[in-house]
Amino acid sequence: MKVDIPTTCVAAVFSDIEPEAQLKDIEKFLHDHGSQGNLDGEAGELETKVKFIIDELKNVLKESIPEGEMEMFLNSVMSLILLVPEDKINGPIVKFSEAIANANLPEKYGPMQLRVLTNLIYVAPERSTGEKYQILSDLIKCARNHRCINAVSIGINQVKKWIKDWKVSTDQVQDLYRNMHEAYATTGDSVNALQLLLELLGTYTKETALKARTDAEKCIINSINDPNVFVMDHLLLLEPVKVLEGGTIHKLLNIFVSGRLQDYLEFYASQKAFIEAQGVKHDRNVTKMRVLTFLQSAENQKEVTFDTIEKEMQIPTDEIESFIIEAVRTKMIRCKIDHLARKVIIDSTVQRTFTKQHWTSLKEKLEAWKTNLVMINNNLKTIVSTTK
Repeated sequence: MKVDIPTTCVAAVFSDIEPEAQLKDIEKFLHDHGSQGNLDGEAGELETKVKFIIDELKNVLKESIPEGEMEMFLNSVMSLILLVPEDKINGPIVKFSEAIANANLPEKYGPMQLRVLTNLIYVAPERSTGEKYQILSDLIKCARNHRCINAVSIGINQVKKWIKDWKVSTDQVQDLYRNMHEAYATTGDSVNALQLLLELLGTYTKETALKARTDAEKCIINSINDPNVFVMDHLLLLEPVKVLEGGTIHKLLNIFVSGRLQDYLEFYASQKAFIEAQGVKHDRNVTKMRVLTFLQSAENQKEVTFDTIEKEMQIPTDEIESFIIEAVRTKMIRCKIDHLARKVIIDSTVQRTFTKQHWTSLKEKLEAWKTNLVMINNNLKTIVSTTK
């Protein structure tokens, strides 16, 4: 997921052409591509003509128009909208955003639509925070529908900044994160899809957590399914996940947080229908649980014997080497095999869970290091003073 937006990605949409000449160019484009209306018949102020143009977009935004030509036209319309008096500009901005997002165009037009909507966010008046949120929401929905979220130049850090600056309500934030999750999921980007689910669940409180029950279940299943996710204890701290305590899916999560392979196999034996209904693959679960069980066996150990691996991970001797290689590839453990001694030498492991005891241990180690550094510093001062 992108975290920042480079300023170079925001194109200038201002036009040096006089409004009357620009209106004539826009009218010609509309007529050339199927519009039956006539701007000359739209008497009144500029905003009336702008409204007519925006209403006609549904009739002219067609795949017969090349993407580059359409983008130039839309930017021209945007520059005209910016000439509408500020006290009347919000309506045209929202209608223009909706027209672009809802245009019936093939997926290949998606990135172009996103660029126009991104520009619109930046050129809309600063005070129009509600309208800016609506444009961002349309942009994310457009990215979801066209399966092109990775073409969005706006990153999660920028989105969070806007949410704060625009004073977006919690419900609106949740809608936005949910749509962003779906947008990443449609492209198969499981990493960012899961990250947005976590962002979404983090917006719920103890009082509202029950509303996110379905999202919490989805987050658990996605975490288990993701072959690159091994540490899941942070899920237990989320309020919507706490709502699931006592349920079958919460028991399954606890196994992946701190259980061993045998715990999972016993769970599967009694809950086979549940596992299959959730769309998780038993074979993949076994593979992940073997790695997690190996990590747990290796924690605070300098070595793990082949006999332990055969018993705990239920792996035959001739498959141990390939298993260790795959375990190392997860980057959750660093180790090497001693074939002669029939054991695995452990260099380091990632903690599956980080409990209060782990924090206490870390605090004690840091305090000990601090004490030792003070002692070394004092000794160095003594040495320096005696050599003068």
